Amino acid sequence: MSYKAAIFDLDGTLVDSLADLADAINYALKQLGQPVRSAEFIQKVIGDGIRTTISRTLEPASQALADSAVDIMRQRYAQICFDNTMPYEGIAEVVTELYEKGIKLAILTNKQEQLGRNIVNHFFGDYFTVVAGTTSSGPAKPNPQNTLKVLNELKVMPEQTVFIGDCNVDIKAAKACNIFAVGVGWGWKSSQELTEAGADDIVDKPSQLLDFFKD
Repeated sequence: MSYKAAIFDLDGTLVDSLADLADAINYALKQLGQPVRSAEFIQKVIGDGIRTTISRTLEPASQALADSAVDIMRQRYAQICFDNTMPYEGIAEVVTELYEKGIKLAILTNKQEQLGRNIVNHFFGDYFTVVAGTTSSGPAKPNPQNTLKVLNELKVMPEQTVFIGDCNVDIKAAKACNIFAVGVGWGWKSSQELTEAGADDIVDKPSQLLDFFKD
């Protein structure tokens, strides 16, 4: 089947932002006198929204610091989010080709929505019709609420859409809305995790995404 729309995750799918996220998280931990974490550790615990990620980086006895750490992390991240972050090799070309083919493009991230918009605009211009993220009133993936909102804004049906992500929450969000779910092998989570979450397919390089949108 050839699909008409694509919903992409952002971090770990379109852009490799791990170094900047780890920097901001560890900055917050240090400011609060907490031990820092390796980038490898942060990669394992990231994906369910920054509040959950921060909680996972704190020791059990320090959970009361989570809200303060989130505030510090966000302030720091807004300052450094372009220092080391870059699109994955081949992604920009795929996004451009999909856009030129008339495929409707959206991003659904668990990053704060405005930060997500800033990063998308910086790297991809106006190729994405919708950029949705977490807000004070919107839940994080895998809750299907924002996925359904994106479908509505794109004016497409679930069966016309591919959801592309690197994390189990992306796959679960897609499956909750009966959307074809594609996991990416270059992201932050393992293919096993994506398969166990219910991925319909897994691709190893960006160019393979074009196969879902053939005329």
